[in-house]
Amino acid sequence: MDKGTTGAVLGTILGLLAGVAGMFFLGVSRDAADQQQEWQARVNKLESERNALQTELDGLKSELARLRDEAGKTRTTGSDLASEYDRLSSAKAEAEAKAGALKDELDLLKRKGGESSRQDEARIGELEALLEQNGIYSHLSPEEIKARITKHKDAFELAFSTKDKKAVMSSLWEIQKLGPTAYDTAIEMWRQAANDFGMNPFGQGPGTLGLTFQEYVSLVNSYGMVQKGLTDPNVPADFRISSLYGLPWWSNESAPERVKLAGDVLKNSSGYESGVAIEALRDINDPSSIRYLSEYLGANTDNTTARKSAIGALQLKNTTESWAAIEHAAKNDPDEGVRKTAQAAMATRDVSVEGVLITWVGENSQGALAGIKVNDILTSYNGVHIKTLEDVNKAKQAVAEGQSVTVIVRRGSDELSLQLGPGTIGINGTAVSPKK
Repeated sequence: MDKGTTGAVLGTILGLLAGVAGMFFLGVSRDAADQQQEWQARVNKLESERNALQTELDGLKSELARLRDEAGKTRTTGSDLASEYDRLSSAKAEAEAKAGALKDELDLLKRKGGESSRQDEARIGELEALLEQNGIYSHLSPEEIKARITKHKDAFELAFSTKDKKAVMSSLWEIQKLGPTAYDTAIEMWRQAANDFGMNPFGQGPGTLGLTFQEYVSLVNSYGMVQKGLTDPNVPADFRISSLYGLPWWSNESAPERVKLAGDVLKNSSGYESGVAIEALRDINDPSSIRYLSEYLGANTDNTTARKSAIGALQLKNTTESWAAIEHAAKNDPDEGVRKTAQAAMATRDVSVEGVLITWVGENSQGALAGIKVNDILTSYNGVHIKTLEDVNKAKQAVAEGQSVTVIVRRGSDELSLQLGPGTIGINGTAVSPKK
């Protein structure tokens, strides 16, 4: 929403407020019919502008859903999604600023107490509705919030029993807007929907709702829920892990705070959860993540898989501190496999060619079937020189559906030509180039 539109909405609100103040404090006498007509015209104008805002917000939400769907198909579009999420967050901030102004007007009208007229009461109701459309519920009493929690939970149970996916998602989104008081109930509802999608094994649940991956990811739409999932020891492990997976995408929130949330989980985690926490630290772009990864790599001795993942994450950070931690592991880690992983990472520190250093290859993906391995450097895709993953995406668009292509990778001092089948490649990596 541009500044002009925002100014028009705020101007309308201030005009209404001035009109109300004039009625009570200036004693202006006007013809009742003319006054009612002017008041209705202003309300209609505000309603029109509110509808325009809602349409724009719906469009942004639809665009975000489309981008998340693309990100679910391949991890290579992560940076693009993060940028778009930042843009949408900025639009959300503008809407919240507008909602704050509405809240101020609402408080002023309520403070008038016995002076309220019938018009004031109508305006109060209108403002409360607008606030709730912008996710603000501070005007509700604890009793009202409790009643709404019950209402949304009952709606969820009915929708789940009738397999109404849209209503299931809507009730779960709405209850999260009520804030921390509602989070425990919301997590219970989330688990019911998530288990239908499939948590263990992932994505292979009964599927009675027919949730897609994108729809499953969007079940949690409150950062407060994510914070609870990572700080409350009583939260179920499956929700904590899901919160870790979603943490990097909340790029409109403080990066150091998100790093601390993931780092504190890593300190006290084990098994699979450790690996997920490391992935979160890898994908949050903040230097403070290096300390948590380095400390874990140096102190942990019982989870070799997670230590190898930490080496890969530190490799991507590509700082003096991260390479020092990898070098220490290459020489001193008690596990031979971890030492070799660190040694292989060190071999990529000073690369001889420009391209994409492969940091992840999905199991049974087209990349894995073609023979691409972690620490390979992808230099060519279907004859196109590759510098970044975005170059791969662009080159792939020129390939006919169902067609195999030749890719070239550098492995150590060898250059290999591999045949890549059609479909999702299933790789992730970072751009590298020789030092000048």
